[in-house]
Amino acid sequence: MTEIVVASLGVISAVLVALVEKTRRESKKDHGMVAEKLDNLGRNLGRSIDRVEQNTVRTEGKLDGHIAEHARGAYDRK
Repeated sequence: MTEIVVASLGVISAVLVALVEKTRRESKKDHGMVAEKLDNLGRNLGRSIDRVEQNTVRTEGKLDGHIAEHARGAYDRK
């Protein structure tokens, strides 16, 4: 009887270890896939941010010039 209990515990333990290992491997694979997608998103977002900053600098320059023209009275009505 003791042998049956010990053998049953061994089988149950082996099944549990196999399930934990399978879950761990799937989790690691999923983590790798998500990390890769986040890296791609970060690279694409970085390019978008660079474009926005370039457009902001260009717009800021245009606004500065326009405000300077107003300050010099270029748009005053005579």
